[in-house]
Amino acid sequence: MATSEGMKQRHVEKPTSTDADATPPTNKDRKIAKAKRGLRTLAVALAIPVALSAASACISGTTAPSQPDSKSSLQLPILAFHLGNIATAALTSLSAWLFWAKGGFHRRPTDLLFYLVQLLLLLMWGPAVFRLGNARLGVAVAVAMSVSLFGCARCFRRVNPSAGDIVVPCLAWALFLAMFSYKVM
Repeated sequence: MATSEGMKQRHVEKPTSTDADATPPTNKDRKIAKAKRGLRTLAVALAIPVALSAASACISGTTAPSQPDSKSSLQLPILAFHLGNIATAALTSLSAWLFWAKGGFHRRPTDLLFYLVQLLLLLMWGPAVFRLGNARLGVAVAVAMSVSLFGCARCFRRVNPSAGDIVVPCLAWALFLAMFSYKVM
């Protein structure tokens, strides 16, 4: 027979009158709490990449070291490129959050690499082209970003079709960045 001499007993607190009067949370309360948690995680998932993209835009500067020739149809203000990159960061973050919300990163943790790589490349493109004036590097970064975004779209679509579809305009933007960088060379 086992002795219980060395075992400690758990202390069970008796409910106080205020605890006894409290009603357990209802199903509606649980849903509201879950929705609030979801909104907080979405805010964080969007805020961090957008802030990093805005910081990359600040580092990139507002003037290009070499402008494309005047016949080029790709002359846009540099601000348009910065805003496009910020929008791309926001859309890919939303897509990644939708993927995460369906349990995608738990079931397929390697898919996180596609998202992180494309975010890193997005942050690198502006400084490479506008700050350093290296259009060849800009082409390489934009092409690699396109490949990574294509991987994101395929992986995210398997878990959440909407998440995969949200990445498609970002893929078009990355291809446009590659074309612009090529024209600047």
